[in-house]
Amino acid sequence: DVSDTAGRAQPTDEPLVTDERLKKAEEFIEEEEGAVSRFRGWLGRATTILLVVMSFFHLYAAVEIVPAQVLRPVHVGFVLLLVYLLFPIAPRFRNRLMWWDIACALLGVATIVYLLAGGDDIWDRSVVPTQLDVFFGVAFVLLVLEACRRTSGWIVGGVVIAFLAYAFAGPWLPGQWTHRGYDISSMSGFLYQTLEGIFGTTVDVASSLIILFTIYGAFLQFSGAGKFYIDFSFAAMGGKSTSAGRTATHTYATAGDHLVTLTLTDASGATAIVTKSSSTGRSDRPIA
Repeated sequence: DVSDTAGRAQPTDEPLVTDERLKKAEEFIEEEEGAVSRFRGWLGRATTILLVVMSFFHLYAAVEIVPAQVLRPVHVGFVLLLVYLLFPIAPRFRNRLMWWDIACALLGVATIVYLLAGGDDIWDRSVVPTQLDVFFGVAFVLLVLEACRRTSGWIVGGVVIAFLAYAFAGPWLPGQWTHRGYDISSMSGFLYQTLEGIFGTTVDVASSLIILFTIYGAFLQFSGAGKFYIDFSFAAMGGKSTSAGRTATHTYATAGDHLVTLTLTDASGATAIVTKSSSTGRSDRPIA
């Protein structure tokens, strides 16, 4: 049995999230997701408008029929554009939009516009792409790899590059690893001009399901609805104790100092009591 012998939690004036903790949290997120630029002024408003337009497009696609040959490329196009605007090539360029970021963003949009403008013909000639198809296909693959590096680091991109190298080096590999190999034309056609390459199942799920949960989560966060549900659960059940087996936990509705008494009773009825002071809401771990 766990009880709070001090009764209700005593709030303290110490802030729960200090500037130091916020800095640690930002450093932790940066290690996992890469450095992110937070622009102000017209550039900040422009990126916000792009995000809103992307959200409305996917909400429209959720209620109306949008062909996969349109939905998936447009989704990837929005992502490429936003990645090159918001994720710098290196942390030292954070909050600075460089010319190469703009060039990559525009080239990414151009690859999608070229794909959409080609209609059914460009999808049908994926086996025998033209030189212009190969140019945009190779540029598209390179842009996706760089976007992956900026947001996720070298590991995922390195795995992709290894598989691409395996596709090209097939004729020179020994034993069961050998295969006929692929050239740049066939690889770009498969990755760029079919729904089985980059625009495959992963992008299908991301553009039709995951994006909707992301929009919903953002709406709950910024509207305050998410905080309301958490506060409501604490108000309803925040003073209850739970236990399973040899573990016992207690949830406090507010942060502060608590005097906790732990009473242990064995099968013969013997008891042992331990009292200890505990503080909640003062963890030094990064808060993200």
